[in-house]
Amino acid sequence: MTRVGIGGIELTGADETIVAGGLSLPVHVYRPEPGAERPSAALILCPGGIGTGMFEIMEWIAGAARDAGIFTVTTSWRAPSPEHDPDDVSMVVDWLQQQPDVDGERIAIMGMSRGGNATLRAAALDTRLKLVVTFGPATNFVQQAEGTAVYAPGRHRMLVDWLGDPVEKRSFYEKVQAIGYADRIKQPVLMVHGQHDMHSPPEQSIWMKEAIEAAGNSDVDLRIVPMMGHYGDVIPNSYGFDQLRAIIIPYLQQRLK
Repeated sequence: MTRVGIGGIELTGADETIVAGGLSLPVHVYRPEPGAERPSAALILCPGGIGTGMFEIMEWIAGAARDAGIFTVTTSWRAPSPEHDPDDVSMVVDWLQQQPDVDGERIAIMGMSRGGNATLRAAALDTRLKLVVTFGPATNFVQQAEGTAVYAPGRHRMLVDWLGDPVEKRSFYEKVQAIGYADRIKQPVLMVHGQHDMHSPPEQSIWMKEAIEAAGNSDVDLRIVPMMGHYGDVIPNSYGFDQLRAIIIPYLQQRLK
């Protein structure tokens, strides 16, 4: 059953709530058609933003993953702060491993922007996640805050309002940015990034790939998509979701066999 979400986007999954340890976490669940010979692989989707997440952000890939036979869940966040994002992901992993139609040994994760940062941190901390995909991740908040101070003061202020002053709160920035977790990511990783992403420039993925590989994980694939921005927008006036799906869905299918 579908419902119309924010911005008129039609959500094709089902609203559910995961309850554990006194915390209630809203999720949006996409169940494949029944009839598979074995339990399905699963995919956790992590939205971006500085709030608690919007399911609509991930609909473009969620429905496609479901149609490819993957049990898919878009998570939300317990708080606007990214501090506990990996804990929220682990809650979803716990829940997925309790589902009789899910193969708990074949769980992948994918995130965009802040969700990409959460995806990488969660993969470093939870080895039950077997495959990692990101699109336009923010991986180094310190660099973003310091860099935007000169060329994008408005975005700098947004980051400071969200995470605090990067000088006074540097230890917090380092705690929540994915680049500091690179040495613990042992899973295969696919990173996709728009060439014209000015919110989280492609260097955020390039540096992350280099850091993961420097720590000994060579199974990292980086795809830079020409003319594409942070939200899948493509110059001059379209969206490249078909292009992104053509990269990501076959990767998931192949690696989650």
